[in-house]
Amino acid sequence: MSKRRRRIKPVDDAKTYILSCTDKSGFMSRLIDSFKGRGVFATQPIEPGDFVLEYRGKLLTQEECRSLPYSEIDSTFLFDFEWQNRHLCLDASEEDGSLGRLVNDNHKNPNCVMRKIIVNNKPHLCLFALKKIDIGSEIDYSYGDAKWPWRSMVKTPAATETETSPLPQMFHMESKPDETNAQVK
Repeated sequence: MSKRRRRIKPVDDAKTYILSCTDKSGFMSRLIDSFKGRGVFATQPIEPGDFVLEYRGKLLTQEECRSLPYSEIDSTFLFDFEWQNRHLCLDASEEDGSLGRLVNDNHKNPNCVMRKIIVNNKPHLCLFALKKIDIGSEIDYSYGDAKWPWRSMVKTPAATETETSPLPQMFHMESKPDETNAQVK
């Protein structure tokens, strides 16, 4: 009889990558087009419920976040959320090589969901698979109910970059991470 390999719990898997400040293998980024920009794609199959990537950045209070001058591009990497009755912002605007910050919005049929994971009494935002994700599929999640400007933009083959600029006018991600917070120590 062959021994069956024990599956790592998704939250424990997330904790490993959170503590090491590294991305999980099995993903690559690539430029999609000038309209959408870069995206993250699976290089190995992902099962429903699996930890995918962490959305890493600087954890700021809302006051700190509002006091900083963000460019139109940088503002698209801000993720507002609540924790312990406080409004916080995760600033992933710094190009640090992490992949979670490059995952695109899909409000109609996302394959991942954002969840808060608490490690060492600090919140971390992590993506978990909602369904089976095949090799070559783009990783995505819903940025929430806000009326994101790119959701109403239609890209046509003849459109130029200036006609379909995907950059919002100083928007923050206002998606609420799944409230099934896992306490990890």
